[in-house]
Amino acid sequence: MSMETLNVIQFIELLIGFLGFTVGLPALVFYKKVKHFQASVRFLIYFVIGNFYIINLVQVLELVYVSYRITLILFTILPVIIAVIKIYKIPVWSYIKKIESELYHYILRELGFRSFLRHRLKEMCKAFKFLLRQAVRLLKELWLDLPFLCILIYLIWKICGDGILNNWGYGASDVPVHNYWINGLVENKLYIAGIYPMGMHCMLYYLATVLNIPVYVTLRLFWLVQYSMIVFMLLLFLKGFCKTRFLPHLGVIGFVGLKYFVGISYSRFGATLPQEFGMLYILPAIYFLLEYFKTRKAELENGENKIRCCSSWNLLGFAMSFSLTLSSHFYDSIIAGIICVGIAIGYSAWIWRKGYLFRIIVSGVLGVLMALLPMAVAFLTGKELQGSMYWAMSIIGLKDYTVLVFRIICLIVVAITLAGILFLVRGMKRKTISFTENRPIRTDAKAILILFGVLGLLLLAATLFVGWNYKETILWGYEQHVIGLPNTKWLLYGAVIVLIIGIIQRYLGQKMNGAIILSMFIAELLLGLILVSGNIGWPMLMEPYRVCIYAAYLIPVIVIVTVDGIVNLLCFNHFLRFQRVIAFGIATVLLGYSTKLDLLKAPFGGGQLEMNEAIFCTTNILKDNKGKNNMWTIISANDELRMVELYGRHTETITFLQEMEFWNQNKEVVIPTERVYFYIEKKPLNYAGGYNGEIPEISEKQAKKALSQGAEMDAYSGKNRSVTMSRMYYWAQEFQKLYPNEFKVYFEDENFVCYYIEQNVYRLYNFAIDYGYN
Repeated sequence: MSMETLNVIQFIELLIGFLGFTVGLPALVFYKKVKHFQASVRFLIYFVIGNFYIINLVQVLELVYVSYRITLILFTILPVIIAVIKIYKIPVWSYIKKIESELYHYILRELGFRSFLRHRLKEMCKAFKFLLRQAVRLLKELWLDLPFLCILIYLIWKICGDGILNNWGYGASDVPVHNYWINGLVENKLYIAGIYPMGMHCMLYYLATVLNIPVYVTLRLFWLVQYSMIVFMLLLFLKGFCKTRFLPHLGVIGFVGLKYFVGISYSRFGATLPQEFGMLYILPAIYFLLEYFKTRKAELENGENKIRCCSSWNLLGFAMSFSLTLSSHFYDSIIAGIICVGIAIGYSAWIWRKGYLFRIIVSGVLGVLMALLPMAVAFLTGKELQGSMYWAMSIIGLKDYTVLVFRIICLIVVAITLAGILFLVRGMKRKTISFTENRPIRTDAKAILILFGVLGLLLLAATLFVGWNYKETILWGYEQHVIGLPNTKWLLYGAVIVLIIGIIQRYLGQKMNGAIILSMFIAELLLGLILVSGNIGWPMLMEPYRVCIYAAYLIPVIVIVTVDGIVNLLCFNHFLRFQRVIAFGIATVLLGYSTKLDLLKAPFGGGQLEMNEAIFCTTNILKDNKGKNNMWTIISANDELRMVELYGRHTETITFLQEMEFWNQNKEVVIPTERVYFYIEKKPLNYAGGYNGEIPEISEKQAKKALSQGAEMDAYSGKNRSVTMSRMYYWAQEFQKLYPNEFKVYFEDENFVCYYIEQNVYRLYNFAIDYGYN
């Protein structure tokens, strides 16, 4: 099997596994409860519940040191079976008795085997027909979307497929660190390098363990699963709010395919990284929060004011999604918080009312507690903080107080959690808290409502004023980092149109739809200010190369929601079929126009941090040595260390060479394993594209140069990599002359060679020789 085929198969395994565990299983449990929602909303509900359950399941099992494949599968499948039996009222015991009765009659020869088998086949056919009916119903609901879904999937593969097929390495230089942290989870060592948001690591560990795929393979390939789901979260978010059926597809296809977006705004999607993983939950959090306002408004108008109601479920979805952003990466929570600020301004006529505000605050606190509680428990029981925590605190000048601040936060988290549980239990016992009691609705005075409206206008005006003062800098920031248009003034004109449509909708049309447009516009403006904060003299909350990813992600949201508002204004929301025709026409014309003028993005994704040949050899070495853990060693540049540390041993190339430097008869270098593999690059890799010049191929000239004495990656960066690989190559040539029958080629092409040797562990080879350059 070729490596390309294996990559595709493993990618499909990861995609099906991820969707199966996070969407498929929740769908089995909750379908009956949410079947009245449209398909896009159901998918969001399943997705949030599934991810929340799996990530927290892993953290709980890790904290009690019982996280293994069997426990993960058991605590995944068993609750689903129990829930399905209870929800669908499956008569399990009567069915078991029926089977026992038939088996009894079969033993007495009162029932033939064919009859027994026929009964089971009828039951299987009945179950299959049920599933087929559900599939047909779903197909009827989605058949108009299928052509656009096919186009979207084709575009994703066209742009990213090359990364799976031809770039097999890691996509970012810090992925080996995350590989190490996930390896710690395999060994039941949560926070092995210190306390850090572990959402992505928990999910990848779960998939790697349950699907029995090596961790390094999961990290190599999951970036495309992650990017695809980020794209589909955008689609589902737009489908949830747009009344036109096809405009959401147009926005998402433009986000994926159009090359107007600056490369830095999407290049990080080509690696499996926590920040991008956390983006999966930002739009679901925002969707549930926006949906809360709509459902809560309807409930209050209908006189419903219960704790357990539809709007409360929306807030629970918001809390779960927000907690997932926080458990994945703090930056994602910051961005979600910024969008919430935009929502607070856009929905100012509602958010400050008594019937809305308190519930939102409770849900926000709940989301934070759910994410921080595992970290707090670990910290208070002796775990240290990961180094990036100190770096984050240094940005705001509190590095020396990092431990103190985090200890205070952890104590507050635990205290609020315990107090909340006690308050809830006590209230339910005394019947002062009821989830089903319909409480009286307090009507706000008209003067207060006017005040809230004025406050919202003032906040909007203040935000616009600040944005207008820095408009040139913001436009420059967008041109450099987000979107490259022929004339940046188009962004300004577009912003004015969005603002006008939002105000018209908010105050003259459908108020909630207008509030959505204004909220997203304000959030984008705030992101623009953060993007250029360093240029305007403000404290830099995060680097521009990180902010631009979120800014680009919100652009299709703003554009499509605004265009949807224009279509609704023109059609007065009565001619739904006419709206669909307009939207379909716009989508078809723009798709054809973009294809004709070659406006599609260039392919991206995958890694340039390891040679494809190195990944090929690592894959085959793991296969050849299956079941022989720690009985073999790879000598290579550093990235293979984390790839193989669960299965074999690793020695750094530079360490191997330095141990025999200044050779004499007393030098000794031994590797205490049965097999040893040596990775040597004939055409050295430009690691992470960090060297702007041309790296020389291996040669005697390069081998004569001194080995790097620098720290960390210096020996593998730029021209130093050529020196290191040249030394290693000529060492291999001399060693092969000494042992021509033992020292063999495992793999070789024009770019790379892998040698290997088998040895008696009781009589090890001394690899320290005089190879002419040491």
